[in-house]
Amino acid sequence: MNVELYIAKKILPHKSTANISKPIVRIAVFAIALGLAVMIVAVSIIIGFKSTISQKLFGFASHIQIVNYDANTSFETVPITKDSILFSKLLECKAVSHVQYFATKPAIIKENNAVKGVVVKGIDTQFTWDFFETHILEGSPFSISNALTDSVLISKEMATLLNLSVHDSFITTFVPNEAGKRPRKRRFIVSGIFETNLQEIDERFILADMRHIQSLNYWDSTQVSGYEIFLKSHKTIENDKENIQDIVGYEIYQDKEYLKTQSLQEINPQIFDWLSLLDMNAWVIIFLMVLVAGLNMITGLLVIIIEKTNMIGILKTIGARNTQVQKVFLYVGGLLITKGLLWGNIIGIGLCFLQYAFHIIPLNPETYFMSFVPISFSVPAILLLNIGTLCITMIMLLLPALFISKLSPIEAVSFD
Repeated sequence: MNVELYIAKKILPHKSTANISKPIVRIAVFAIALGLAVMIVAVSIIIGFKSTISQKLFGFASHIQIVNYDANTSFETVPITKDSILFSKLLECKAVSHVQYFATKPAIIKENNAVKGVVVKGIDTQFTWDFFETHILEGSPFSISNALTDSVLISKEMATLLNLSVHDSFITTFVPNEAGKRPRKRRFIVSGIFETNLQEIDERFILADMRHIQSLNYWDSTQVSGYEIFLKSHKTIENDKENIQDIVGYEIYQDKEYLKTQSLQEINPQIFDWLSLLDMNAWVIIFLMVLVAGLNMITGLLVIIIEKTNMIGILKTIGARNTQVQKVFLYVGGLLITKGLLWGNIIGIGLCFLQYAFHIIPLNPETYFMSFVPISFSVPAILLLNIGTLCITMIMLLLPALFISKLSPIEAVSFD
């Protein structure tokens, strides 16, 4: 039988007893519960926010791209040649889920007295519509067959600016990438309207048949801007990039064509640097909540120790060692912390579930890139928050427990 734990359970403030420490202990337990609830909600929102933004970026632009090794960072790209052997080898990689070709070219749309600069992203039969099928608001994706199609996908933002609807047509002007050549025009038909709430995508891109870009750039059917590679998991993107780089390097040696392998983080570092700053916000919240909870528990335990000073004196008088008495009050603190953690989990997970299921708290998509506060449940993160809070607050409770060793049995027994 654990005597210290037995005594700890007996001296805990109960509803039926009128203890001076009861309201202070309740505040301490409430602080633990509130702190953990805030941490669970904050971490779930931050993980959800990062996950939502990353999924949109990776869904549109892939995890890794292979392009021509030149210093050009514009959307007017230098072509590379399709390589069926390289394509097959990329698909054979265990980490790769899909590979497709792409081509991009800047253009200008002038329609209904509005002018908009855009980037036309050319796609072919290899293109996966998984991402856009969940973001199309009106119309449908267009199909690519042997015949060239004039159908395109545009964003809701562009459709509103240019006053376009599904099945409407518009003229797009392409500036040639070679001096001395006149601008060329193409008439496109709106097949569908999408919305990702990411300005990087919605303000800029339209999807079209790749053969338009090949024709406008005077490329043949084997020339493209590059490969887009989708991974099964973005968590190992740097290692997977190195493996793909090894394959691409071998093909460079074989074909004498210089290619560059780059991850989406390298293409858009500013977005991912911004997402990384969210981790700092999470750590600040966790630090503050644990600090407040720990200080409240220290106060609560000190009040209990003072209230039970007579009992401490009696225990020491009958031969209990300081460590045994300290263990009693550490058990008291541990039981109170556990109670607070239980309520904190119920409140925190409950609030997260309500937001996850009903999207109670909306957001401005223009500012936050999504229409509601995202929630992503992470069992490991919640477990770590619980374990971390318990361990840190228990360590903090060693301070008031040391006060017990300073009490002499005679003074403690006579304490009033």
